[in-house]
Amino acid sequence: MSDPRVIVCAGGGGVGKTTTSAALALALAARGHRTLIVTIDPARRLAGAMGVPITDVVTRVPMPSGGDRLWALMPDPRRSMRTFIDHLFADEPEAKARVLANKLYIGLADAAAGVHELVAMNLVARAATDGDFDVIVIDTAPSRHAIDFVTYPARLAALLGGRTVSWIAGLAQRAGGEAPAPKGLLSWGTGRVEHLLARVTGPNLVRDTADLFGDLALVRERFVALTRRASELLLGDRVAYALVAAPTAAARDDVLFLAARLEKLGRRPRAVVLNRADTHPAPWARALREGRAVGPAITEVLDALEQERLSRATAADGLSRELGRQLPWASIVRLPYVEATAPEAIVAALSTELDAHLAALLPDAG
Repeated sequence: MSDPRVIVCAGGGGVGKTTTSAALALALAARGHRTLIVTIDPARRLAGAMGVPITDVVTRVPMPSGGDRLWALMPDPRRSMRTFIDHLFADEPEAKARVLANKLYIGLADAAAGVHELVAMNLVARAATDGDFDVIVIDTAPSRHAIDFVTYPARLAALLGGRTVSWIAGLAQRAGGEAPAPKGLLSWGTGRVEHLLARVTGPNLVRDTADLFGDLALVRERFVALTRRASELLLGDRVAYALVAAPTAAARDDVLFLAARLEKLGRRPRAVVLNRADTHPAPWARALREGRAVGPAITEVLDALEQERLSRATAADGLSRELGRQLPWASIVRLPYVEATAPEAIVAALSTELDAHLAALLPDAG
């Protein structure tokens, strides 16, 4: 079984990124690809867009056009860490109980920046290993720093694969009198570090940190393997990045910023998806204009709507040209403004539009 291809969708807030990600996943499933749509955005917009409750376990999405080839994963920040710990310590129940009671772990699970993204990607790595998916679509959080999360697994794998875990785990053993203290220069250096940590964070936090890393040392190989797997999915040869925008100056700036961040990682966006870019006169507006009983008030409203449509189309044309100049290697995919209120109806309509652009969005199969 070959690794799945991965499409990472990133963009600023309010550009329709989550809806676009869901529509892309639906279009892929409709084409016969076994597809997993994932969001690391803690907001629940994906659940509404797909019309199905989504949890931190892989869930089948019963959208008719997706057949039986579409699944979703939306790790909940309140539960994803526990799900991950359950998997990581499946063979170490006593260590798991200690971790769940550890005050440092509780603090990390509740609030630490980047922890949710890291846990989410490890859950994705597990899903990619356990499931038989052709494509994984990842919907990132709406932020200019959304791309940064792709480096977290590799950095953590390097940390856990080195001597750091063993060294910190040794603090717990020495604090509990379970291991002899090092001698000579090493003893002086280690003692100085432990003393400094205790002064800065307090003795309880030092012990909690040491205990947590001591238990992590028991499952280090599984942890490292999973984080390396996540890194391969995000930075390997079978990943493509799609930047999602709307015809606004702020969205343009976000796209260019994210493209620059990708450049620093040695990557380039494969495509820019421009939402609300192609608009056509609504059939109902045309019908009203052609009606015989249209009064001046209705005509004025129709004129205002047409002017708004033309203004949006002009902005989209200008942005397409500018992005084409600044990112000549990226395909510009323009999607229409969809007149619908139900999120699942918008997703279904956009998936039909995206069907013609799948080749531009999918990473190479090699």
